[in-house]
Amino acid sequence: MPGDLKDIYHLFNPDIALVNDELIKYYVKIEQNEINIKELQIRLELGLETREPIKFLFIGHRGSGKTSTLNRLISNLDDRFFVVDYSVLDLLDINDITYVDVVFSILAKMLEKVQEDGMELGKSLNERAKRWGSSIIKTKIDTNGKEAGVSVNLPFHFINILGRMKSETITRTEVRKEIEPRVSELISIINDTIAEIEKNEKQVLVIIDNLEKIDYTKALDLFYDHATQLTQPLCKIIYTFPISLKSSEKFMQIRINFSDVIIHPNIKIHKRDGSEYQKGIDFMEEIVSKRASIDLFEDDALKYIIEMSGGVVREYIRIIRDSAIRALARGKTSISKDIAVEVVNGLKNLYKAQLSDGDYKVLQDVCSTKDIKRDEQLVGLLHNLSVLEYKNAESWCDLNPIVRSILDEKGMLPD
Repeated sequence: MPGDLKDIYHLFNPDIALVNDELIKYYVKIEQNEINIKELQIRLELGLETREPIKFLFIGHRGSGKTSTLNRLISNLDDRFFVVDYSVLDLLDINDITYVDVVFSILAKMLEKVQEDGMELGKSLNERAKRWGSSIIKTKIDTNGKEAGVSVNLPFHFINILGRMKSETITRTEVRKEIEPRVSELISIINDTIAEIEKNEKQVLVIIDNLEKIDYTKALDLFYDHATQLTQPLCKIIYTFPISLKSSEKFMQIRINFSDVIIHPNIKIHKRDGSEYQKGIDFMEEIVSKRASIDLFEDDALKYIIEMSGGVVREYIRIIRDSAIRALARGKTSISKDIAVEVVNGLKNLYKAQLSDGDYKVLQDVCSTKDIKRDEQLVGLLHNLSVLEYKNAESWCDLNPIVRSILDEKGMLPD
């Protein structure tokens, strides 16, 4: 068992999801999440029999552990699935994403996976894809796969275009201008590619991660204004989806375009009435004990960190890692509560900076009622983690404990 604070730095990285061996060693089974992921797996496997092109919205707060959970789902699926999973962060500019970018990325990553698996598509489909690729950017590709006299790897070419779109505003604008009037042709190529893949007795499952990180306006444009385009590929798709948008008045219209909604809740460490939820606290402790020695935390330090994380896994791991760094800087060999408090106070300043005067009234109402409402102002507070959603038989919400402490300091907590 790792036994010093340097190990904590290496093993508690909030920006890296669990995958492969680490998924086996460090993944913690959390009751409601396990039920949800099993139900999703069953839906997908039943869909193999009906060949339905089902589409799911996978909803959860940023940092709630969705990526690790999706990685666990993939590890549980059998070999009847042709899985194409990727993060939009690797391909697209998270601050400027449109439905055109997302649909184009599906084709690019699907073709990349075809190549990785050593599959071959029909000649006519290859030629169509090359002609279409030539038309969206000035570089021309002939039917033999040549670009300016050099052999071109078509999936690499498309990934390269996406990379340029991510970093170059002019390229992003030009490519979208070329694709948008002919997006139906793009979807037709995607569907013909799916049909070719599925001749090999595997059904295509696309998992697109980190779409929940886009802002409210762009999320509405993507999932509300262009749901039709997102659901036209004739394969199974899981889209991660911003939990904040679930409180939008447009959510029910969005919902009817997709097969199902899967909620991935935060770990509940308090019940709705405010009393401790010991199972949730035990889960949070297990996240640590699977990676490092509990002895690296002094009395009450870990309990305090659990409390202030609000059950958001990434924030929990971030506080632990930052506390380890601060302890090392002080020449300490363990994390004390005082050091954890200093780290949380730093986060408190970040939360204060993102709250407007109008937000405080909404926060007071959430604190009093714990109700999730169709409220456009609540949307922003859910998105920036000031308000956190939990689930029993039904969903409810509460203040992020760090935000609660801000209201407490201002004397704004309801009696």
